[in-house]
Amino acid sequence: MEPTRFDLSGKTALVTGAGRGIGRACALALAANGANVSLTARTTSQLEEVKAEIEKMGRRAIVVPADVTKRAEVQNVVDRTLSELGGLDILVNNAGIYTMKPLVQDPTWTSGYSKFVPNFDTPFTEEDWDALMDINVKGVFLFTQAVGPHMMAQRKGKIINISSIDAEHGLKYAAAYCATKGAVKAFTKGLAREWVRYNINVNCVGPGYTETPLFPWVYDDPERSKIAAKNNVPMGRFAKPEEIATPVIYLASDLSDYVTGESIYIDGGVLA
Repeated sequence: MEPTRFDLSGKTALVTGAGRGIGRACALALAANGANVSLTARTTSQLEEVKAEIEKMGRRAIVVPADVTKRAEVQNVVDRTLSELGGLDILVNNAGIYTMKPLVQDPTWTSGYSKFVPNFDTPFTEEDWDALMDINVKGVFLFTQAVGPHMMAQRKGKIINISSIDAEHGLKYAAAYCATKGAVKAFTKGLAREWVRYNINVNCVGPGYTETPLFPWVYDDPERSKIAAKNNVPMGRFAKPEEIATPVIYLASDLSDYVTGESIYIDGGVLA
C-alpha cells in the first residue's frame, strides 16, 4: 500500500483482531503511513505474517497474542506495547465476532439460510449472547480502559472503535450482534465527551458489507456474493478491508484533531 498524506511517523498503534480481515488491513495501513504497530489477536501464526509484512516496510511491529475478554491479558498487551515500542498513540478496537441465527426458532417456518449458514437452525443461547457481548463490547471497554492512563498522562491519543452499519439499522437474524455494535457506538459517544479534556479523540468506523472471514458463507461463494451485493448494496459490490482502513488512518492522524464522538460509515450507500 502506498503512503498517503496522513503522516503517522513516530506514532505507535495497537490493533486488536489484527491477524486477518479489517484488523489486518488497518495494521498494514497504519504501518504504510509511518506507524509502528502492536498486533494482538488469538491466532499467533496470522499475527506473525502481518508482522513480517510490516517489517518489510521498515516499521517495527510486535506480536502479543491475547484474549480481549481477559483483563490480565489485555493489560499485558498494553504494557508490552509501551515497553517494547516506547509509546502508544493510537488504539484500534477491531476484534469482533458475528452470530447469525433467529433469537427464537420457529419450527413451522423454514429459511433458505439454513442451507449455508453454520448452526443457523440451532437455538440462540445465553452463551451465544455472552460471547457476542464479551468480545464485541467488553473487549472494547477493557482495551480502552487499559490505554486510558497512558493517553491521559500524555494528554493526547486517538481511539478508533470498529462498529458497524448495524448500529444504525436492523439486521434480521442478528439482533444480538446489532445490540453489540449499538453499544460500541454509544460507548464511543459517551467517552468522547469524558476524555475530550485530555485531548483524546474517540471515534467509530462502521463498515457495511465487507469481504472478511466473518462471513465465509457469503464471500466464499462468488455467485451468492454477487447476488447479495446486488440486492443489498446500492454500489453493487462489497467493500474491501483496505477501504475500511482508509478512514481509520484519517482518524488516527492529526488531521482529525477536531473530530470526536463521530461514526463514519463505509457502506456503499446502504444507509443512504
